[in-house]
Amino acid sequence: MNDSSNIDIEDVQQAQAQTQAAQDEQQQQAIIFLKKFILVLEQKETFPLQTRNKTDELVGSFPEAALNEQQQQQAVVIIKKMILVLEYKETFPLQTRIKTDELVEKFLEEFVVDNFLAELKNDVHEMLCADLTDPNSDNYRGLDSERDTEAEVEAIVRVFPEVLMRRKFDEDNEHGNIYYPIQLLAIAPVEGNWQCNVKAVSFIPIIARLAIEFDLFEEEERGGLLCDYGTNGLGPYAENALIDLMLSDRTELHNQEHHESVETKYLQVLIELRQLGLLKKEDIQSYTLLHKLCRRPSFAEKRFCFLVEWDPSAITKPDAHGYLPIHCGALPNIFRPQNTQGFQHTFGYGIRYFPKKKGISLLFKKNNHDGHTPFQYACKTFGREKVMEAVEDTLIRCYNSSSDDTPPLHIVSALMTAANDENIHLDCVYFLMRRKPDVLMKQLPPLPYISNLRKRKRDDHGFLLSFSG
Repeated sequence: MNDSSNIDIEDVQQAQAQTQAAQDEQQQQAIIFLKKFILVLEQKETFPLQTRNKTDELVGSFPEAALNEQQQQQAVVIIKKMILVLEYKETFPLQTRIKTDELVEKFLEEFVVDNFLAELKNDVHEMLCADLTDPNSDNYRGLDSERDTEAEVEAIVRVFPEVLMRRKFDEDNEHGNIYYPIQLLAIAPVEGNWQCNVKAVSFIPIIARLAIEFDLFEEEERGGLLCDYGTNGLGPYAENALIDLMLSDRTELHNQEHHESVETKYLQVLIELRQLGLLKKEDIQSYTLLHKLCRRPSFAEKRFCFLVEWDPSAITKPDAHGYLPIHCGALPNIFRPQNTQGFQHTFGYGIRYFPKKKGISLLFKKNNHDGHTPFQYACKTFGREKVMEAVEDTLIRCYNSSSDDTPPLHIVSALMTAANDENIHLDCVYFLMRRKPDVLMKQLPPLPYISNLRKRKRDDHGFLLSFSG
């Protein structure tokens, strides 16, 4: 009998302990909700416009009816006192503790703080991942760098940092890609297509920095910047936010103002990422960034120049298929059928940084895919006459410009390199010989017969007498 009583007492004590633990956990959860709720109300004016509007909308949906600014401030005071009661509850008399537990349970059943915070967090995530359908209309719910500030974005992300880890599923993509918010700040869907997100791309550095601060990604992922969302894996075939910063729009191909806006904003993001240490020199070759710039329908000269000046050798490095950046600039592209700008500028940078021999040879470097050279691709894409005109204009500009200190082309060295390198097409030899037909003759020693004639002695009348040895 005593054993049974002891068991009953132990069961009761265990049940009481479990009940108390559940109440404590419940109250801790209430404290967290209330503190975050206060944080939102107190800092609301520091948030982006979309979040401020959503906060007012959610506060207005409370059962007690809409609260004006003064009533919101009074609510903050009351909630702060509630938090104080919960935090010091264990120091109160037993009767007060019991009553507090009853009221907390009732409060959590009736009050909508948790729903309020959940809805607001969802809205913040939607704002970071918004599409660009009607970006200039009242229906646009995303970030806008012309309206929202970095400080405002940082303020709301600090309240809900976990949204940076929540991914968005692309239902329109046959591969079913899933995107982090940082990836959708670089590109955004527009009615089933994708477009450069000029409205929100400027916020990528601050989002990456905060993700690192809150330790949301692995160190090598750099705040989500290098997280792959494609189907091809990592390295040069990855798809990530950094690679998306190489994009230019296929839409509005003839809208130069739009392309200038893309170029300016995306370049500024690259500069900021470099300053933060989130863009590294080795990324240029590891992710074949120059190749990707050269494939775009509108050549991004500012971004190309920024990367080449940081790592000039990248212009001479082939990708896995042996393609150089200049190959990519010469390949056919339905969105730039007769635009030689990318091809010509890439060739020009090759001459600028490798003027003596390597720069000219890039034009005739064979790839590993089909053995074709940039020159052959360009002739097929743009026509031989147009290509020769572009090449000659580039050479004249680089070698004959008085404002440029480019060293002269070393024809002999370039010829020897082209003749000895099996990866350089013989077109290079032909091209150089046509420019300087006598270059080899100047390198040959005098013929023995002529040399000996110069050494023979002559008599007083000028006739040859004999060899001098």
